[in-house]
Amino acid sequence: MNRTEARPLDSLDPRLARICDAHLGALRVPGASVALVVNDRCYHLAWGHKSVGVNDPVTLNTGFDIGSGSKSFVSATVASLVADGLVNWDDPVVRHVPEFELYDPWVTQQVSFRDLCGNRLGLPRAGLMEAGLSPSYPAEYVFPRLRHTAPIAPFRSRFTYVNAGHTAAAVAAGRITGLGFLATLRQRILSPLGMNNTSGGFEARSALADQAGWHAHVQGRPVAIESLFTDQFLGAGGMVVSGVDALQWLRLHLGGGLVNGVQVVERKALLETHTPQVVARPGSDILSLFCPDAHMASYGLGWAVSDLQGHPLVCHSGAIFGATSMTLLLPSDGIGIAVYANSAAPVTTPLAYALASVLLNLPPRDWAAWYESATLRALGQTTHEAAALADTALQTDHPLDLTPFVGRFEHPADGELLLSATEGGLMGHVPQGYRMGFRALPMLKAGEQVFRVLFEHTERQSAPPGELRFTIANGYAVSVLFSFGVGSREFTRSDRN
Repeated sequence: MNRTEARPLDSLDPRLARICDAHLGALRVPGASVALVVNDRCYHLAWGHKSVGVNDPVTLNTGFDIGSGSKSFVSATVASLVADGLVNWDDPVVRHVPEFELYDPWVTQQVSFRDLCGNRLGLPRAGLMEAGLSPSYPAEYVFPRLRHTAPIAPFRSRFTYVNAGHTAAAVAAGRITGLGFLATLRQRILSPLGMNNTSGGFEARSALADQAGWHAHVQGRPVAIESLFTDQFLGAGGMVVSGVDALQWLRLHLGGGLVNGVQVVERKALLETHTPQVVARPGSDILSLFCPDAHMASYGLGWAVSDLQGHPLVCHSGAIFGATSMTLLLPSDGIGIAVYANSAAPVTTPLAYALASVLLNLPPRDWAAWYESATLRALGQTTHEAAALADTALQTDHPLDLTPFVGRFEHPADGELLLSATEGGLMGHVPQGYRMGFRALPMLKAGEQVFRVLFEHTERQSAPPGELRFTIANGYAVSVLFSFGVGSREFTRSDRN
C-alpha cells in the first residue's frame, strides 16, 4: 500500500514544533518521534538522537518501543479474526490457551477475549507476574501462576489493569491462525498497511536495524540502559514502531479500518475496540490512560476511552524501563497523535495533550505542570508532601538488630525473596526478577518495621523507591510485603518451621 507523504510538523502549525522542543528539552529526552494525522494528512517530527552521547539522529524510520501502546495491536488483530468469523469476542480464551488460570476455577472458564482485552478480570497489578519477571521465562510460565493473585474487584465489575490478559489474547490469536501472533498481525494488518518498520518481542532485536536506544531517567538526566527484547509480555507490550508506521496506524483507526481505499479491517469490528467495555474513574485510575479532568472514562479493547474537554478521546499510553509512548485519537475531529520517546521521563502524555490542545484551539495550559499536579492529587499528595516523603529520614541514630528480618521468603508465583544483613540495612534479591537486586534501609516510622528499597540497577531507578513492610511474630519476621514499581506482593518466610 502506498503511504501518504509525511510533511514537516511545523508546516501544519509552527507552534507544534516549539511545544515539542519545550517538553522534550525540559526533561532532557535524548530522542523522540512525533507523528500527527489531521484529516488524513500526515505530519512528522524526528527529534534528537537515538542514544545519548551518540551523533545518530532520529529519523522517520527509527523504531521506538511503545510499551503498553502495544495492546491496541492485539485488539486490532483479534478484531480482524472476529470479522472473518474465526473467533468471537465473547469466546472463552481457555479454548485456545488452556494453561491460563485465575484465582477462581469458574472465572477461569468464563474469561473471554473481551474480558482480556477490556481489562475486566478484577485483578490488581501485583508482583512479577504483572511486570519485572526475568525475560528468560516465556509467557506460558506466567499464565497458570495468575491463580496466585487475588482479585480486588468482582469479575467484570470495573476496570483493573492486568498485562498478562493482553498477552494471553495475543497467544490465542496466534494459535487460532497457527502462525503465531506477530505473523498473524503482519499478514492481516502490518503488510497491507505497508508498516515495514514495525516488529515486536524477541524478533524486533534483529528485524529492525534502525531503532532508538533506551534511557532511564535518573535524577533528571538520561542514562543509557540495555534494551529488552522478549516474547514474555508480547501483546501487553513489546511492539517497536517507527514514525512512518505510526502514521499508518493512526490512519487505520481514524478511518475505521479503511486506508487509501482498502478496507484493511472491517469497520464494525475495528470500531468495537474503541467502544467502552467497562467503567473507569478519571482522575483516579491510571492517569496516563484517562484524561484526569474528563467527564467520563472507560476502557475499550486495548484502548482507553474518555474525553478531552468535551472532545471524544481514544488513547493509550506506554512505559517501560527506558521508553515511553502516547497514542491519542480524537475521532470526531479527524486528529491522531503518536508521541514516542527513548526515555522513561514522564513526557509523552502531557506532550500529546499539549499538541491536541493547539489543534483543537483549547485555552492555553501548562500541560506538564497540570499532569504532575494530577499525578500528585491521585496519590493524595501536594508537591510539598511529595518532597517531604522523598526525604523521609532513615534510621541511623542507633544500630538496628537485623536478625529478625534476614532469611528466605517465598511467594508461590514470584518465587524467592532473599534478604541478608549488611552495614546499616539489608541486601535483597529476587532470583526470578529482572535486575531485582537492592539495598533496604530502615525508616523512622514509629511502631512499624519498614525499610526503603533502593534498587542497584539503573533500569529500576526511574521509579520511586520501593518498600519492605514486615510482620513480626515471636521475635522474627513471618512475612514481608514487598512494594515495587506498579504493585506489591506478600512473601512468607520459608526458612523456619
